Amino acid sequence: MKGIAVSLSSATMKPTDEPSRPTRRALIRAGAAAVTTGLTASAAGCTGLPPLGSKPSYGRVDVPEADAPDYRRWLPAQSVVETDDDWLITYAEPGPFDGPAPEEFVARRGYHRAELDYFGIGYENYDRLVTTNLATVIEAEFAAGEVASTLAATAYEPDGSYRDYDLYARSDVPRRVAVRDGVIVWTSGGRLDAANLEATIDAGRGDVERYHEADDDFAAVTEAVGASRLLYVGGGHPGLATEYATMGADAFRIGDAGYQILLERYPEGQAVSAERIRRILEDQPHELTSEAETPDVGVDARFARVEARVPLAPDRDREPIRDPPQVTWGASFDADAGTVTIRHEAGEEVDAGWLWYDVDFPDDYGEIEKIPLWPDGDTVGPGDRVTIDLSDSPDVDAVQLEYGPEGIGSRTLFHYQLEADE
Repeated sequence: MKGIAVSLSSATMKPTDEPSRPTRRALIRAGAAAVTTGLTASAAGCTGLPPLGSKPSYGRVDVPEADAPDYRRWLPAQSVVETDDDWLITYAEPGPFDGPAPEEFVARRGYHRAELDYFGIGYENYDRLVTTNLATVIEAEFAAGEVASTLAATAYEPDGSYRDYDLYARSDVPRRVAVRDGVIVWTSGGRLDAANLEATIDAGRGDVERYHEADDDFAAVTEAVGASRLLYVGGGHPGLATEYATMGADAFRIGDAGYQILLERYPEGQAVSAERIRRILEDQPHELTSEAETPDVGVDARFARVEARVPLAPDRDREPIRDPPQVTWGASFDADAGTVTIRHEAGEEVDAGWLWYDVDFPDDYGEIEKIPLWPDGDTVGPGDRVTIDLSDSPDVDAVQLEYGPEGIGSRTLFHYQLEADE
């Protein structure tokens, strides 16, 4: 199946009252229910937050020791890129993923997997993944030539070099990638500025001041929380006494059980009590999963810490929407013909019955209209493409690719602004 055409007049489905296309930052700021899925609400099936007013059974939890926060080496100080934005840092250790794990962890992992292009390695083979406001860094065992071969089959084109990295770029949905043996640095969307990629590389080399060397709060929080299988630092996490906190973290570790750790740091003289944290857990939105058992609340100087054991879900086949495909998607717009072509350029094969498209109009934010993208197909793989006829809809702003079963609920895989090729 190398190329087919579909029309906007194909059968459509209009889910009711579905939130649509939140930004990555909005998802993570919105709390655990949103950040963990990246799905429409009706399809989430996520444990999410406990109901307000419920009272946990508190207890003592022995959490496995954390590894050192080595991810900090990829974060330049904000002064290096001349910004004072509120930064959000995500760190993950993808690795093999065959055994049982907390449902919340599975959902969060799926979100991060879906937003990455495919570089010929595969998410499960990454050793470490660091995502910041500036770039995404992938560390694994591979030769740069393996990635170059994969990129050669896509719309990425060579774009020079920086330090000891080969650069590649593309313009349909603007993306840039730097590659050397063992490391990929990738930027996209609002992070595309070349200075962001270069500052990340320079920080990794130790050529510029790093964030933890310039910011006491980040240094203290990351030293306290360390590294985990999945970790967020900053960006409003973890939603405890956020109005007082200078910074916080939300982490998952996995051993004999799953463990979630919420950590906040407060200004000198403004620490909150353990009793206040318990009231927050009972009466206010926060990011402790409802799966958590017997949370352990502690306050030490300027830190509040919540640690909880989270049961491991059975080791079973996961719903496809929880384990989305990792694919490099491409697109082009023919303004004269009023058509958009979507391409599967690299990565995993996808069940065609789970692929839909949605068109954006200026006044339809908040609604997802799922239209079959490959209605006559079986699987969609590298080299396959489909053309969408939009000639009867001249006011369409964008097209996006949705992944999910028939009916209500999907996950956005790819978003394409039509003016990108104009």
